[in-house]
Amino acid sequence: MKNILIMVGVLLCYVVTGHAQSINHVPNCSFEDYTQCPTGHSQVNKCIGWRQYTNATSDFFNCAYSGASLAGYQLAAHGQGYAGGYQYYRGHTFIYKEYVARNIIPLQPGIAYEVSMSVSLGNLSKYGTNDLGVYFYDSAQFTVNTLDVLNVTPQVSYSSYGPIMDTVNWVRVTKTFIADSAYDNIVIGGFTTYNQLTLDSIGTNSQYAYYYFDSIVIRAIDSFAIIIDDSFLCAGDTFSVSYRTPV
Repeated sequence: MKNILIMVGVLLCYVVTGHAQSINHVPNCSFEDYTQCPTGHSQVNKCIGWRQYTNATSDFFNCAYSGASLAGYQLAAHGQGYAGGYQYYRGHTFIYKEYVARNIIPLQPGIAYEVSMSVSLGNLSKYGTNDLGVYFYDSAQFTVNTLDVLNVTPQVSYSSYGPIMDTVNWVRVTKTFIADSAYDNIVIGGFTTYNQLTLDSIGTNSQYAYYYFDSIVIRAIDSFAIIIDDSFLCAGDTFSVSYRTPV
C-alpha cells in the first residue's frame, strides 16, 4: 500500500523518525539559546550548555555579533547562532587549537550513531585543514588546562573530506561510529598536530585556519529517519513524503 505522510517543517538539527528513541542527542544543537548575547570573542560559555574545553578562546556568534571582524562574515547554517575556533595558526610556538564542548544525552553502548555537522571556513583564513572531528567521553575532565592540541583520539574524524575550503557555503560532514560506552560529553575541533596536517591555502594574507560550526546532530541510525533542511522549509510548512508499507 502506498501512503502519503504529511509532515511539518522543522529545523535541520531535529530528526523526524519512525522510532521515538532516534532523537538528536545534542541539546541546543545549533547554538540558538543563550544566557546573554555575545559581544566579542571567547564567549562560548554564554551559549546554553556549550563551553570552551581548553584555555583557548573559542567563539560564539549570535544576536548582532558575527565573526566578520574575527574570521570573516558568515550567516548561520540555520537560525541565528553558530560557533567557531582556530584550528591552525602558523607561527605559534605550540600547536594552538580551539575547541567547543558540551554534555549530550548519553549514548547507548553497541548502537551505531550518525554524527554530522555543518562546517564553513572563515573567509579571512589563508589555510584549510583536514583534521576536524568529534571526541566523545564520559569520565574525563569538564575542561582541560591547556592551549595546545588535545592528546586524545577522536572517535569521529572528518579527515576523509580533506581540507574544507568553502568560505561561502556550509559543508555538511557526516560519519558513523558504534558507541562503546555511555558517552555523555562531546568535544569538537581539530585533533592532529601541525606536522601531520594536510593543509590547503587560498589567497588571503592571514596565517590561520578558522572554522565555523553549526547544526550538530548525533542520532541512532538503526531506524528510519528523515533529516529536514530548513534552507528549503520554514517552521510550520507542510510537505508530503511517499512511502510504502507491507501488504
